[in-house]
Amino acid sequence: MNKTQVERIIKLQARIQKEKLDGLLITDLNNLRYLIGFTGSNGMLLLTKNRSLFFTDFRYQEQSKREVKNATVKIRDRDLLAEFPTEELKEIKTLGFEADNLSYQNYRRLKKQIKKVRLVPCNNWTLELRAVKDNYEIRLIKKAAAITDRVFNQLLNFIKPGIKEKDLACEIDYQIRLCGGELSFPTIVASGKNGALPHYQPGLKKIKKGEPIIFDFGARYRGYCSDMTRTLFVGKANKKAKEIYAIVLEAQMQAVQSLQKGKPASFIDGQARNYIIEKGYGKYFGHGLGHGVGLQVHESPALAKTSKAILDCNNIVTIEPGIYLNDWGGIRIEDLVRITEDGCEVLTKSTKDLVEI
Repeated sequence: MNKTQVERIIKLQARIQKEKLDGLLITDLNNLRYLIGFTGSNGMLLLTKNRSLFFTDFRYQEQSKREVKNATVKIRDRDLLAEFPTEELKEIKTLGFEADNLSYQNYRRLKKQIKKVRLVPCNNWTLELRAVKDNYEIRLIKKAAAITDRVFNQLLNFIKPGIKEKDLACEIDYQIRLCGGELSFPTIVASGKNGALPHYQPGLKKIKKGEPIIFDFGARYRGYCSDMTRTLFVGKANKKAKEIYAIVLEAQMQAVQSLQKGKPASFIDGQARNYIIEKGYGKYFGHGLGHGVGLQVHESPALAKTSKAILDCNNIVTIEPGIYLNDWGGIRIEDLVRITEDGCEVLTKSTKDLVEI
């Protein structure tokens, strides 16, 4: 990974020069992991055209020795911005910072200490780099996806009438850890009418026969995430449920089949959305079609009707249309998919056939 991280830093240093800055301050912890391998909870990286300086506190002194190989490590007090290392800014007149990460309060603290340096808000350039995965990242995400598939297959043995949503969520979480993963986000188990809430958190409701259950969960493996959703039925699905399930599945498959390098993300969103509109359920699909996945479960590129992103080879994204009816419930189907040179590779292998337990 060290060689790869060096290449990432070189790309950022080139961007710094292109934007006519003297340096860039990186405070996003996921970006620190991506650039220098640091997995702790407190740190910042100062990049210039020819230097990379990493600052953390005493708690991570030994950890930094093990993890950080591509930056000079400096140990400071725990509050890194309380006494900013102004001695490292002698040649810096313009300093970029991650505008979506540095709080306004911390910006003011920083500005007060370096009055002669012009602070320039920057887009998350590192996140832009992170959108295209390398082979190492792809292997880890595939492993995370394999864990979710394995857990899903195990889950089928536990679903029965009378079991609580929360009990099923706990079982999913346990199985993910048993397989060597961590949770990439809080597990969603939404049965019956609760399925109309796309980000519902599981409660004490008991599973009833004939109602749909949405399972949305993901594993994190060595820092990299997966994300999948399946909707199952306890007992037989009725005619309405089968109709809606078929619509969501067809919309999802059409979107997956249209994935290709160079296509606008908004076009892919439209493939699924227009089909659902055509079937009369457009107003019941109110969220974007998908999102990028990597060190975070939600990152670039976004697949939505307002997205400006253009898909690139080795983007890894979710495709997750859904239909949500307030007095009935919801159905969502989600796969994790890698964009390839000539199409795509679906990383989620679990069945999308309508499952009745």
